[in-house]
Amino acid sequence: MYRNSVNSVSRAWLAGCLLLAASGCATIKQSDTARTGVEQLLISSAVDRALDQIDLSPLRGSKVFVDPQYLDCVDKNYVFISLNQRLLATGATLAAKAEEGDIVLQVGSGGVGTDRHDLFVGITEIPLPPPSPIAIPQFSLFDRSRANGTAKLCVIAFNAKTRAPIINSGVVLARSDYKTWKLFGAGSYETGSVPQDLATANRAYDAKLMASQSAAPLPPAFSR
Repeated sequence: MYRNSVNSVSRAWLAGCLLLAASGCATIKQSDTARTGVEQLLISSAVDRALDQIDLSPLRGSKVFVDPQYLDCVDKNYVFISLNQRLLATGATLAAKAEEGDIVLQVGSGGVGTDRHDLFVGITEIPLPPPSPIAIPQFSLFDRSRANGTAKLCVIAFNAKTRAPIINSGVVLARSDYKTWKLFGAGSYETGSVPQDLATANRAYDAKLMASQSAAPLPPAFSR
């Protein structure tokens, strides 16, 4: 009798432990950056598209000082580094000070930023009269979210001594876009320049990874 009671208590204790373990829950901490990656990509892509319109080849072989005083916009550091990258690609040399350069280059912004437009077709959530805490849920027929990045830049370059003009880009304007679509609240379809750029970058990365793996020698155990 005593042994049966002990066994019953043991089984009950084990069942309780299993039930507690099964009913337990885990939480996953999530955090996001202050600015989303898509927002930053919208701006940087628009900046790249604007700078791609400027011909910097007249500065080939010159020592160029990039004057920072006239650029005041969001992500201006990216504007500078992207401009410097293009100068180096043309064969120019970057000067650390104005007096060290043969040419002074200035860049200004007429607008660098993002905007967003959301479209919803359907029935919005309808709360029932109090004291009922229940609400009729939202029913969506069609959802569209469109975000754009815009960059309006101007670049000029002149001789540091004579101040004779060398480059006058005029106003260069470019946009990038990111769109998401949903039908009947299901699925999420992405279109726009940013998803295309991401897909191209991913394909290039996958191709490079596959090429490196195929070129790697097999371990001794598999090379026999």
